[in-house]
Amino acid sequence: MAGAKQDTRQKMINMMYLVFIAMLALNISKEVLATLGLINDDIIQATQDLISDSNEKYTMFSNNANNEYYKVAAETTPKIKELTDDYYTYIESIKEGLISSDVNGYRMARVDKSTGIVDTIPDYQTMDKSQYLDELFFIGGQYTESGQEFVNKFSSFPAEIQNALDALVAADMEKDPPSEEMPEGEYADFDFSFISDLNQRFAYNENVLNRDGKYQPYLNYHFEGFPLIASLSKLTKIQSDIRFVENKILENILSTINAHEGGLNVYQTLLESSKSSYYTNELVDASVVMGKKDSNFKPSRVELSLNNRPLVLNRDFTIAAGGVQLSKKFSSPGSYKLTGKLFFERNNEEQSVDVAQVISVIDKPNDAVISADQMKVVYRGLPNDLSISIPGIPNNKLSARATNGKIQRKGNKFLAIPDGDKVGESMRIFVSGEINGSTINAPGQDFRIKPLPAALGSVDLGSKLGKFNSGEIIREYVPAGTIAAKFPDDFDYNLNVTVKSFNIKVGSRAAIPVRSNRIKDSRVIRSYLQNASKGDIIFIYNIEAEVRTENQVIDDIKVTDFALTIK
Repeated sequence: MAGAKQDTRQKMINMMYLVFIAMLALNISKEVLATLGLINDDIIQATQDLISDSNEKYTMFSNNANNEYYKVAAETTPKIKELTDDYYTYIESIKEGLISSDVNGYRMARVDKSTGIVDTIPDYQTMDKSQYLDELFFIGGQYTESGQEFVNKFSSFPAEIQNALDALVAADMEKDPPSEEMPEGEYADFDFSFISDLNQRFAYNENVLNRDGKYQPYLNYHFEGFPLIASLSKLTKIQSDIRFVENKILENILSTINAHEGGLNVYQTLLESSKSSYYTNELVDASVVMGKKDSNFKPSRVELSLNNRPLVLNRDFTIAAGGVQLSKKFSSPGSYKLTGKLFFERNNEEQSVDVAQVISVIDKPNDAVISADQMKVVYRGLPNDLSISIPGIPNNKLSARATNGKIQRKGNKFLAIPDGDKVGESMRIFVSGEINGSTINAPGQDFRIKPLPAALGSVDLGSKLGKFNSGEIIREYVPAGTIAAKFPDDFDYNLNVTVKSFNIKVGSRAAIPVRSNRIKDSRVIRSYLQNASKGDIIFIYNIEAEVRTENQVIDDIKVTDFALTIK
């Protein structure tokens, strides 16, 4: 009975339903979670490489502290190391707390079935909850102390680094003031105008405009309600940005020193490889060579082409100290061959260096991929939109095929067109891609083939009077109406439904079939309506309709029956 007090058992059942619905809404694909985990691991590895390179530079400054060219750097760079180490360690402590929030540390045992060897691996597929960081950062719609501390450290980091750089420049000016004879000083003059990278990577706004056009507090926008693996990846990305900025500062300091005659060790190791990336278990055939970057080098002229199309000076590239700076945007992903020559004068003779490089361009990710596994459906007869990607492979190198239907490419997207007689079966879609001369074949995925939903029938009286599918209608209006049908508003496709015939019954009189979509086409029905009384029921049923797509005509569209009352 309405309003009756619920017992404890009923309350528990209701709560279970709510939890079940919430789980369905948050049912994130295990493959997506695993992919985020792999990306997190890749960022960690790349960050370790930055750390190693930066430590070598710190050691170089320290070992050459008695050299006048290195003295200022040796005295001031420890502050940069202190700031970056402290912030990096702080982020690491949050990550450790996140990992330790699981009794198994989000790790699982894995058995090699061929050898029986057991090891442990990160279990990223279980990191789909958000509770740990939600409780750490938020309480009662506000930031916790830990949340405010996180925001404070993130927003203040650029200023702290800038202060350290200002102190370095001031120390350099004091040690080596400019003079009329040497306006730049005897030793190195440091210029950190490049540091815009710092502000871009640590850009902070107290409120951020979300996808719904509403402003959210910074921390809520970036962390509240996100799966733990997504938050873990974001934290790892912050650590990577810390080390990137640190390394870029040190590289700038070192290259400035090396640009002067007293610089030491201007050579560095370079990695030459035949490919832009490698897969696991693939032989890496790269070579480690010695190289030298000369910031004073400036080519006298340049001839460059991209995929055999000449590049234009000051539009596609500029000639700058140290070489050539490209300024080219790519409208589509793919592999682009940069070829040509750099010309320079030496001993009053023009010499040249060949350019032969490959630039790999992939689409920039701008959305998380979230899918509900039980909603993998395609509708028969329709060109169903598909977004297909394989991480690291350009879109133009992807291809797809299917059983029980066909796949067509539409720009950067694909269309799945299931066969019209396969309703109730599955359409298995296979995706493959090409990179570095190798073909990658992804496992097939099954999509259920469903019929189109029932369209909603109505009497259409035009834009002024509207559509009627229930309730009362003025008798005189009815003959002027047409029988229309449209799919529900929540159906994802905008399709026009054309009614071909229908049956209509007025009051207790016999039903009349009409072979068009216009009521007035039946002389008998017009007569029935003229003699109808208030309260008589007009019943319209057995509506036959069709939908025309670019590919075919679907002529057995189901349309709902409806009834109106004459007033």
